[in-house]
Amino acid sequence: MKQDDDNNMGVDLGEFLEFYLLDSSEQIERLGAGLLQLEKEGGNIGLINDLFRSAHSLKGASGTMGFTPIVAMTHAAEDLLDRLRQGKIDVSLEMIDILLAVTDRVKAMLSQVEQRQEISLGYEDLVISLKGLINGDKPVVLDNSQSVQSEEPEIAPFVQLNFSLTEIECEKVNDAHMMGHGIYQVDVKLESGTLMKAVRAVMTTQRLEGMGSVVKVLPSLEELEAGDAESFSLLLLSDEPGEEIRREVLEISELVEVTLHPYMAEGWASEGMTKGGTEGVVAPFIEQPGIPTNGNINAVTETKKPSTATTTTASEVASGEGNTQVHTIRVDTVRMDNLINLVGEMVITRTRLVQIGLDLKAQYSSDNMVNNLNEANVYLGRLMNDLQESVMRLRMVAIGTVFSRFPRLVRDLAKKTGKEIDLVLKGEDTELDKTVVEVIGDPLMHLIRNSVDHGIESPEARRASGKMDLGTITLDAYHEGNHIAIVISDNGAGLDLDKIRNIAVSKGLVGEKEELSERDIANLIFLPGFSTADKVTDISGRGVGMDVVKKALNNLGGIVDITTRKGQGTTFTIRLPLTLAIIQALLVEVGEEIYAVPLSSVLETLLVDRVDIKTVGGLPMVQLRGNTLPLISLQEKFGLPTPETASSEVFVVVVGLGDKALGLIVDELRGQQEVVIKSLGEFLNNLPGIAGATILGDGKVTLILDIGSLIQDVLVTR
Repeated sequence: MKQDDDNNMGVDLGEFLEFYLLDSSEQIERLGAGLLQLEKEGGNIGLINDLFRSAHSLKGASGTMGFTPIVAMTHAAEDLLDRLRQGKIDVSLEMIDILLAVTDRVKAMLSQVEQRQEISLGYEDLVISLKGLINGDKPVVLDNSQSVQSEEPEIAPFVQLNFSLTEIECEKVNDAHMMGHGIYQVDVKLESGTLMKAVRAVMTTQRLEGMGSVVKVLPSLEELEAGDAESFSLLLLSDEPGEEIRREVLEISELVEVTLHPYMAEGWASEGMTKGGTEGVVAPFIEQPGIPTNGNINAVTETKKPSTATTTTASEVASGEGNTQVHTIRVDTVRMDNLINLVGEMVITRTRLVQIGLDLKAQYSSDNMVNNLNEANVYLGRLMNDLQESVMRLRMVAIGTVFSRFPRLVRDLAKKTGKEIDLVLKGEDTELDKTVVEVIGDPLMHLIRNSVDHGIESPEARRASGKMDLGTITLDAYHEGNHIAIVISDNGAGLDLDKIRNIAVSKGLVGEKEELSERDIANLIFLPGFSTADKVTDISGRGVGMDVVKKALNNLGGIVDITTRKGQGTTFTIRLPLTLAIIQALLVEVGEEIYAVPLSSVLETLLVDRVDIKTVGGLPMVQLRGNTLPLISLQEKFGLPTPETASSEVFVVVVGLGDKALGLIVDELRGQQEVVIKSLGEFLNNLPGIAGATILGDGKVTLILDIGSLIQDVLVTR
């Protein structure tokens, strides 16, 4: 990171760097969104003035900090926008392309600044193009991604390691190759001075075992601990996206860089692959915009940024006569998370106090002190509810922060595929938990990429079917009870259900004579490894099925459903819980165990005679007001001991998400209680049907059911 000392005039601006980065990020996002809007609306003078002000503000702030390359680009962009608002030139596609390239380059420069690096990216090419537009010349429009990369420091060439595999390990790798699985050399760089290197390698192996199979680690754990190596490599077999693999590994502390390369064993060259090269190999990962690929989508490196404070609210300062009023403040997310954790512990403690009060009441019902304690508990409960509600609002973030990244993505993909696509955004103000917002971006991006690549047809195909050339993708969000619904729909060709069924039959996923509804057939695309792509593209899929989306949503306690009509389009509906921290739950008994069922998913409770439960297609069912309700026994689901004597009646808790309902067979209902969701840790985090755990008033740990996962398993997978 380099600053102009003359402009700084000896002032240490380091303390203002965080504010500069936050403000500049907001300005560049505003510029990008405004340029996309300007491309549609043309000479909107109000919009042009807004863009001019954003460029001017960014130039001024960058000049104060001494970042000359950013100043040069934004100054030229400001001049161009000034000519535009004066009516001396008109909006053109080339102009939008170059201004968007400027926003991309500035983002990359800000990333270097944030990592405390010197700005090494070039900018002269864009300045020349901007001046050419001002002078009326036809500029040379550069591919911004390539130009950014060309200025990056050269990355050392990939060297394929010799892992000295045993005969059994070679067979394992060759079998994976023959079956089309991803085979990677994962290179991991450690922080300088890392002490417990072998422990980091073990933690990395454990993380990756949950996503595939680690064949070997090089150097060995003993050599790594005893030597001076600052890195290690793993041979991994996995079908997971490379982006997800890297993100998972980078969560481990003291790892600063993770790089994935396709690995090729001896004897594969005859199949179109050259050892140490990349020809004919496609790495199955979801490409992320803004991550440089250096012209090779098969080898992508991601580096951790230094730990810096992130904020969730914008700062607005209103100046009055003689005083300054601060209406909002920036809050470090670490502090906010700590506050929420403390409130969660208070909820647990309050639950224990209530339990103690009830126990004392049972023994000393006439004691005034016991009555006073219970009255205080009631008042404390009201205060805790208000405090909890206020704190939970701090976690709520508008989903528009996620939606805002997709207009540019759709524009670039449409241009790349030669299609005409309009992205319509609705419900951007809908709020949900910040944890959900942080995770939902990748699944949405995967679905949108598929809509662009497979859903919307080419203009020629649309005309042939009597449609307008312009295809539409709609992204909508709205509240649905205590859940949020996110809908991704397109007016494209729809799914080819016959093709999906034939592929499923050929893979042995369904029987040839098995009867399936259209919805059942459509949901087959969520099965692991299922793909209908005739060829792998660099836009969507890359051979990775939609199970990646389902897995991510299941981890959030959500569910995804699909409806499609041939020739009319496809709609994906995602339903997610609003919050993942503190919830109301219904406690139920199953044998000697107690489970917590999120109350937001509970529709009703029933008392059912066992003789009324019928088995249809291997699934127990019961008639409920003229409709068939599928059931699942939690005792069988979790492998609990069978009671010696069974009652003639059972309790059924009816749970639902969207239009899907399921009955949970339990032994007893314990009542409603407020619970704090606690993670089970990385080793138990992916238990099927379990969302987490909580601590009850008596101090016992109780598991919380994942209703979305149970419904997905019973009603979709089956």
